Amino acid sequence: MKTSVTVQIFTGNFDLPIKQLDITALKEKLSRIYQKAKIECVMIGWDPTAEISELTSYLREHGTEVYLWLPVFSGWDGMPPLIGADGRTAAQEYSAEKGERFDFGCPADPNSVRHIKRIFETHYKSGAYDGIFMDKIRFPSFISGLQPVMTCFCQYCRKLHGLTELQSEQQPEQQSEPQPEPQLQSQKETDAVNPLSITAYNGLRYDTADESKARLFTYKAEAVTTSIAELSEYFRKMGYKVGLDLFAPFLSWFVGQDYGALAPYADFIKPMFYRKTNAPAGIPFELDMYASAVGGAPETKERRKQKLLNILNTSAIDIDFINREIADIRKKLGKTKIYAGIEINYNERIAPITSLYIKENITKMKGIDGFALSWDLNSTPDENLDAAIEFNPLP
Repeated sequence: MKTSVTVQIFTGNFDLPIKQLDITALKEKLSRIYQKAKIECVMIGWDPTAEISELTSYLREHGTEVYLWLPVFSGWDGMPPLIGADGRTAAQEYSAEKGERFDFGCPADPNSVRHIKRIFETHYKSGAYDGIFMDKIRFPSFISGLQPVMTCFCQYCRKLHGLTELQSEQQPEQQSEPQPEPQLQSQKETDAVNPLSITAYNGLRYDTADESKARLFTYKAEAVTTSIAELSEYFRKMGYKVGLDLFAPFLSWFVGQDYGALAPYADFIKPMFYRKTNAPAGIPFELDMYASAVGGAPETKERRKQKLLNILNTSAIDIDFINREIADIRKKLGKTKIYAGIEINYNERIAPITSLYIKENITKMKGIDGFALSWDLNSTPDENLDAAIEFNPLP
């Protein structure tokens, strides 16, 4: 039996499309994958003006389902803002390549769900899709510092979760200038190295000594799950299948993603095991953003990262650690399939992906149902594609 894979094809942003897709080149790449693997589905998005009818016809001729790749809580004008504990809109400042946006609305605000439904019905509902692949189903990560992570305090969050007592002064202060490096003795410096007071990592979630932070992160996961449950029901009632794009498990707690709670609302999940990506959702990038979120001297940032790795009981986010994560996911998921997200595209600055790295992923990952060849077939060089389909270990 051939290995099962899913494939992502990026057509451009909603307001910044790719000038023209090379459908012939995409079909040639897909043909090479078909020779070695079963393509369960292709996630295409999210420019609504992209001409993809020839491509979707080709995919259906080969028995492959077509999913709309749809960002949910980020990338859209008109989303309800995240509110900080000080009552102000939380600043989110990050510019990605190709104009991709990472400014998030509040997942707990029912207007966020209404807004994405309107966007779907206005721009995408007429498309011939078999499923919806929901991306950016989370709160922001540390790419804009700590404040957006320690949200939200809008009226819905306060009313539903009773977090009014969590005040902004409880958040570690952002340090704009490198600070002197005293000996690691005081509670203040302990907090600087471990700003969220994490004490342990227990199967996809963290324990923290700070009860207010524990409540906040529990609430965030509930908020995301509640909204995704509503959207999943909305799409499934129209006959669509559902896939979910998720942070690597050890990062998911920070952004409000609870694998076990989300699993019933998806036909498959795609954990982003992006170990070489220096951009949002990339593991090295997100680790660096965590280490830098409250500022401090370079030595403090490095100790902050090392402290988290110690809590994770690993010296590096290597393939052995990823397999531990997969085993923990499997315990939580039931029948929901796992397609491990691995990078095969190439970008010298943000995704310097090599065929050897792909080979390691393909041959050594265990306990999955297949691979999600990520995150864009358009920008995948031949040698990377060859590696992704040549080293098929699954029966």
